[in-house]
Amino acid sequence: MISETDIVFLYHDERRNFLVRVNKRSLHTDKGFLKLDALIGKDFGDKIETNLGIPFYILRPYLYEMIMKVNRKTQILYPKDIGMILMGASIYPGAQVIEVGSGSGALTTTLANFVRPNGRVYSYEKNEEFLENAKKNVEKNGLSSWVEFKCCAVDSEFQEKNVDFIMIDIGSPWDLIEAAHRSLKGGSRLATICPTFEQLTRTVFTLEEKGFVNVESVEILVRRILVRRGKTRPEQRMPSHTGYLVFATKTLLPSTKS
Repeated sequence: MISETDIVFLYHDERRNFLVRVNKRSLHTDKGFLKLDALIGKDFGDKIETNLGIPFYILRPYLYEMIMKVNRKTQILYPKDIGMILMGASIYPGAQVIEVGSGSGALTTTLANFVRPNGRVYSYEKNEEFLENAKKNVEKNGLSSWVEFKCCAVDSEFQEKNVDFIMIDIGSPWDLIEAAHRSLKGGSRLATICPTFEQLTRTVFTLEEKGFVNVESVEILVRRILVRRGKTRPEQRMPSHTGYLVFATKTLLPSTKS
């Protein structure tokens, strides 16, 4: 049963859907307005009608919508890349995770969701405007209890040690690979995303030089399918290149690779 302050996903169609918190405000749409406190006492899966009698379905919020509906001040990591990061990382309930480059809080939201109830995400961002926006997005998604934001630039050392996973999302990830090596548990994973081949190449070589193994580089492409009676086909546009993901695992000894 839905209570006041719960987060719900109101869905009418692909263009008209909203991630909202239940309160005493109204949500105005081109199909009329909805009084959000009318959701209280209803169950997920029910529907509610606007003042014009147009139905919206009351759905459980899910991570995809939380990520895609963040207020953006920066480019975000997309679900297609975040899904691969979750599979290639050491993230579990109770994990200690460092994120460098809070951006708009899309990945922060996901990491916080998976480390709870007793884990922690330490999110570093040197741009105060970006950090405040990311913080608001994480709070809106109800996950701020598991995130500690830090407004500072990391030079050569992270404050946290013996962490389970580090994600580096900055323009020059190679600058922080040595610092990441110092803070990671032995055998744990690091990931980064590089927009260009030049950044990718320098990052991979630096990882190998600094004692990381099992280095893997991938690009994730997703193509949606338009399902129509008698004319099903792929969409003409697709979220293709967003970046090259790099994964690597820390060893306890320096690399001997030349």
